[in-house]
Amino acid sequence: MKSILSYLLITVSVAAVLLISNCGKPKATVSDEKERIFPVQVTKVKRANIERNIAYLGNLEAYQEVRVFSTIPTRMTELKVDVNDFVNEGDLLAVVDNIKIKQAVIQAEEGLKSTQAQYENALAEWKRIKKLYDQNAVSQSQYDAVRTQKEAARAAVNQLKAGLKSAKEQLNDSFIKAPISGIISTRTYNVGDQTSPQFPAFTIVQMDKIKINIDIVESQIALIIPNQRVNITVNTYPGDVFTGIVNKIYPTINPMTRTVKCEIIIDNPDYRLKPGGFARVEIVTDEHENVLVVPKYAIIEKTSLEYLGGEITNTRINTKNYVFIVKNSVALMQQIETDIVNNNYAEVISGLNGGEDIITIGQYNISDSSMVEIIEEGE
Repeated sequence: MKSILSYLLITVSVAAVLLISNCGKPKATVSDEKERIFPVQVTKVKRANIERNIAYLGNLEAYQEVRVFSTIPTRMTELKVDVNDFVNEGDLLAVVDNIKIKQAVIQAEEGLKSTQAQYENALAEWKRIKKLYDQNAVSQSQYDAVRTQKEAARAAVNQLKAGLKSAKEQLNDSFIKAPISGIISTRTYNVGDQTSPQFPAFTIVQMDKIKINIDIVESQIALIIPNQRVNITVNTYPGDVFTGIVNKIYPTINPMTRTVKCEIIIDNPDYRLKPGGFARVEIVTDEHENVLVVPKYAIIEKTSLEYLGGEITNTRINTKNYVFIVKNSVALMQQIETDIVNNNYAEVISGLNGGEDIITIGQYNISDSSMVEIIEEGE
């Protein structure tokens, strides 16, 4: 009995201590939670232009790239240009050993002169004999013999002319010239190197325009047409946006990848874009001007499952978009409908009038009718 009494005394003492320790502390109530003020950042709903686009990745390529070969396998004797030099079409790039070719041209020219003289003599003799033949002063056999000599001499002249032309063409080939205007991007040989028709001596690129080839997925082919505007960004110039156009769309689908090749052209007059670089491409498929827009990250999506009747699996997911509008330091949830949505902004077609303050930071910490304090107004 004495032990039970001691236990009761200890229990009462502990309860008294706990009661005293809690004395003076206010209890949290629901009304206190409602009166809490949340810090938020807002921006005003404004009008602007907005684009719908399709994003792809690609590589920058020269608009035209030509490899220049030496058709004569011989020693290179002169170099006129180097890498990064700009050349015009027809400019001399290099010369290969052509001494023997020059000698062959001289021999062909002299041989042609001699044969031409023989032909002129044979032609004059034929004309004389022909007059006599017309007057029945010489026989048919005499006339035929002279005519045969004349034809043989003419054939020899034509043959030597062809040989001289070939020799001159070969001599001309020893002077390597630029087939297009552009920049020398590679040079393979040095003076004294043996050239080969299998390896290019130079590569010339046209960089005043740059092209990008991308592969369009089958489901988006109908959205892309020639002359659409394209926005391009590259790692070399962060923050800069280059503008191009869709130049051509190839007519067939690749059966392995189910894609269609598309060529994009970009003007590059200052040569800032370099072939071989990596590019991010956004093809503008639609554009709306002077419409209400809000930052994409300000929108809260809420989804619900709607039962359509019949089987239990006959359902669909509904998605509704909301923003919080601040009025008199109160955050009010407002449903909106959107049209074009890109990486940064969304076009609002109903639910807002323009000029409202909408919450862009802090909207996920509040509920409808929460008290808020604007700590910053964003752009």
